[in-house]
Amino acid sequence: MAIHFNERNKTFYIGGKDFSYIFRIKDGRLQHLFFGKRIKEQDVSYIADGRKTEFAPTVSDGAESSDVLTQEYPVYGRGDYREPAVLITAADGGRTTDFIYRSHSILKNKSKISGMPTLRGGETLVIELQDELYGLILSLYYTVYEDCGAVVRRVVLKNGGKSDVIINKINSFSVDIPRCDLDKICLQGGWAKERGVERSALTHGIFEVSSTRGSSSHHLNPFIALCDKNADENVGEAYGFNLVYSGSFSVKAQVDQLGITRVGGGINEKDFRWALKVGESFETPEAVLVYSAEGLGKMSRNFHDLYREYLINPAYAYKKRPVVLNCWESFYFDFNDKSLSELIAKAKGTGIDTFVLDDGWFVGRNSDKAGLGDWHVDYDKLSGGLKAVADDCRAAGMKFGIWIEPEMVSEDSELYRAHPDWVVRHPDLTPCKGRHQLVLDFANPDTVDYVKGVISDLLKENDVSYVKWDMNRNITEFYSVYLKERSQEFAHRYILGVYALAEHLTASFPDVFFEGCSGGGGRFDAAMLYYFPQIWTSDNTDALSRAFIQYGTSFCYPLSAMSGHVSACPNHQTARITPFSSRTAIASFCSTGFELNLNALTEEETKGIKKHVEFYDGISDLILKGDLYRLLSPFDGNYFSQMVVSKDKKKALFILMKKLARCNDVYPVVKLKGLNENFTYETGGRLYGGDALMNVGLKFPNDLKDFETVLMVFTVRGAEK
Repeated sequence: MAIHFNERNKTFYIGGKDFSYIFRIKDGRLQHLFFGKRIKEQDVSYIADGRKTEFAPTVSDGAESSDVLTQEYPVYGRGDYREPAVLITAADGGRTTDFIYRSHSILKNKSKISGMPTLRGGETLVIELQDELYGLILSLYYTVYEDCGAVVRRVVLKNGGKSDVIINKINSFSVDIPRCDLDKICLQGGWAKERGVERSALTHGIFEVSSTRGSSSHHLNPFIALCDKNADENVGEAYGFNLVYSGSFSVKAQVDQLGITRVGGGINEKDFRWALKVGESFETPEAVLVYSAEGLGKMSRNFHDLYREYLINPAYAYKKRPVVLNCWESFYFDFNDKSLSELIAKAKGTGIDTFVLDDGWFVGRNSDKAGLGDWHVDYDKLSGGLKAVADDCRAAGMKFGIWIEPEMVSEDSELYRAHPDWVVRHPDLTPCKGRHQLVLDFANPDTVDYVKGVISDLLKENDVSYVKWDMNRNITEFYSVYLKERSQEFAHRYILGVYALAEHLTASFPDVFFEGCSGGGGRFDAAMLYYFPQIWTSDNTDALSRAFIQYGTSFCYPLSAMSGHVSACPNHQTARITPFSSRTAIASFCSTGFELNLNALTEEETKGIKKHVEFYDGISDLILKGDLYRLLSPFDGNYFSQMVVSKDKKKALFILMKKLARCNDVYPVVKLKGLNENFTYETGGRLYGGDALMNVGLKFPNDLKDFETVLMVFTVRGAEK
């Protein structure tokens, strides 16, 4: 049993094959005891007893102060001066709550969250707490995934009192870890340089990763890790925390005076104010807590397994992904029937199975200054409409895909002229624009319903098999004409509207493959993966840049979730020239495709496309199902290396990339990971013992050129050496 309550010592034991999560009821409140490597069920309350400090307030003489307790869901105003998990304002102006244990239940499987992405299945503990003063009922949900080293948490707050209240803050989770000798890791960046790995010591005070942009953002991902100072990819304790949320978020780690680290997160409380009326409930998004006793690599593999098995649409999680040719970098807005037809014909016989028509196909869209919102084909460009393009695709043996940006509108559009009230803006202010466009008010159900209808008609009327869903600007003003004085609810209601549209479209068109995008990787998060099996990882398609971006993304998200294409050189973002073989090698470690004009390629490069598709077909099972091992970080040296190994350890894909050539360089030696030491592996006609590959390693030439890669496939040639 993954969840057990010991009635004698009032302790909850949550566990899987590799971890334990333990907390107890003490004086009616929930006290955290342990989150770490799997231990036998026993009384470990001694670890939390006896903490005290001077000048700490208590409710009664002799009682422990809340300011020194390790807590599961801390409140505001009862003597704990650290970050609270929940903060409300009652009708009488009071902001102090005191949630006391009332009951608990253990569910065989958890129910789906209303209106938000949720992981499937899992034995679930539900603990009900009550604040007697205001009649508020707080339900804490803990879902355990034994095979993935993960606990998934969320909260439901119900107003069971007699007066309305305001929610000022409500975290999805909070946990107090009784240690402070840790490093913190976050994934930071910006457009075209997403999810760079940043590691530093955790210090006293508050460390926060957050977004106030209305999306999870290019800049800071809703993920942090805490780990031993000596932890690396293979050894040491590591904790990973990830929100299943796509809107404005906050995750904080706070070290207090006694060396306790409090980690918590959820919807960003900045500019958040939710009116909770009598009888209403508020549900938070889910949060994933992962533990590893085997370093950062195991932490990441736990996330990967969890999301592939329990989050991503099961119809696509392990299904071979479309190999896409996207025409954006081929033409941008400048295309017509003839140029598209020629490009599609050129792809015939290459193995590319899906053509995606990117931005510019709809009326008024000859630049990024007009047309968004008017999702009707431009017959001046495409005289035969989208159906003719789809026919060309079928003739070339390919499926047809299309680009949309359903959350946006141009001022120069029929939709805006008809419904200026459907735009995010204050009526008395000139709104900020980004990429010459405005954001539709998805907090307004009428707006969402309209977009549901027009996009559904688009997909019904055309033979569309693939949709690239983009979102190219962040939100400003944060005001809704629909919500008016309740506009501090806008940011969360907006993302609920996005989820409602995504739920409708993916459920109504189950055979259409949806890819997420937000100016590249600006909304690459677990919640989007619930609807979109893969996400355009970055607008930056440069092979070297992608080594960094994909490396960082892999800290939390599986390779199969990353969409990465082979593009032309000089690269459109960096102007860098990299070998074609390096571009295909980097694109082999994700869901692959192409972002270039086939008509501009040399004959050798065209043959290279076919060769890459054939190669990828043979290793795509590894990308979909395998275990990732990061070997050399591009952030730390002149080489990037990683490998992915099948679950049965009989097959592996390895890459080494050199960043810059150096005269008389050292010979790089790389020790492989994740293999079976008793297996014999073959690559390039040579046999190696698994033990030798992992302990002796492989030596590579010291004269590799700039950005040159080595790509190797290992297969078993016998169970024993």
